[in-house]
Amino acid sequence: MWIKYRYLIINLICLISFITIAELVRWGHTFSIDLFIRELIQDAGLFLGFMKVMTEIGSSESILLLTTLLLVLLWLKSESTLFWFFSFLSVGGVLLNLGLKLFYQRERPGEEREIEVFGSSLDLISYSFPSGHTMRSVILLLFVIYITKSLTKRWIAKVVFIISIFLIISIPLSRVVLDVHYTSDIVAAILISISWFYGCLFLFEKKFSPMKLR
Repeated sequence: MWIKYRYLIINLICLISFITIAELVRWGHTFSIDLFIRELIQDAGLFLGFMKVMTEIGSSESILLLTTLLLVLLWLKSESTLFWFFSFLSVGGVLLNLGLKLFYQRERPGEEREIEVFGSSLDLISYSFPSGHTMRSVILLLFVIYITKSLTKRWIAKVVFIISIFLIISIPLSRVVLDVHYTSDIVAAILISISWFYGCLFLFEKKFSPMKLR
């Protein structure tokens, strides 16, 4: 019982933190620190190539492919509740990100202005807050950590955890380095992603136990 309420506590703490940052952004109180960090990492040098790889890993195409593969795996293993949980988590996360972008309508720091999908530019404005790359990646990786924590081979779970945390840090950072997001965009995106994940987990987990991958 305590674990379930711990999920709710994490959800609420992250949600309140997100709202706080969002309001600071809306009133322009984060601009100075966003600009300072932007100028600080403007010259990425050789680091730029690595950041481009990280941002491609977090692209909508990559996340869609990985999400589809995970859903197929869950379906084949007859993990129907986990399948619907992940479906709700993923689709809901995309809609949540879209809704927040449309609500805050913050312009991006760089030149990227339109949404691109599979190499095609859509005639839609791509707003900056919160970062879609970050939200998609964090939600997916939190789910991966969750379903692999009960692996029989503990060392595999630890490797997955380390890689996932590395990506959770690197993908959002790449968006700032490539000058398509402000730091507050990615921090807020991480917070609302964690809040969304644990909120969904609080609602769904009583219906299933983590699957035992072998």
